[in-house]
Amino acid sequence: MKSFAVLSSILLGAASVFGAPVIERAEAPTEFDVTNFSANTLPHGTGAFISFDVAIPNTSVRTTCAYSDQTSTSTLPSVPLSECADPAFRWQFRQDPSLPGTQGRYRVVLTYAYDGPKTAAGFHEWPAADFPLENLGSAYATTYRGEPDFAISNLS
Repeated sequence: MKSFAVLSSILLGAASVFGAPVIERAEAPTEFDVTNFSANTLPHGTGAFISFDVAIPNTSVRTTCAYSDQTSTSTLPSVPLSECADPAFRWQFRQDPSLPGTQGRYRVVLTYAYDGPKTAAGFHEWPAADFPLENLGSAYATTYRGEPDFAISNLS
């Protein structure tokens, strides 16, 4: 039995020297980089689309998050907490309630599960002006007009 323990130690040590994968403990991300953010409804109330890519800087972790329907009207729908292509990421989109005389801000929330039960989460907000309801003649549609790339660094 002693020789098995010694031999196992030698082989495990050799595996790390010869490039065998070593399992690392995941660290909490400090930022999500969002790119290609897009959101719009179709004229005549025939659907909505929201999509974006998300990555954790200095890692190979990246995924795409997307939503579409064929029932939304001219305003963007609230999207409940939904999985991205990588199920470790989840996201939510909504417009906050309005205060008198104003339009509510839009918000996307992202969560990322890492290292077992641990989760990092953060959000990004936009003014309602970035999501104008546009008159297209005989129809209306909402189209995101803000910056498509941004960072979410308020992770907790």
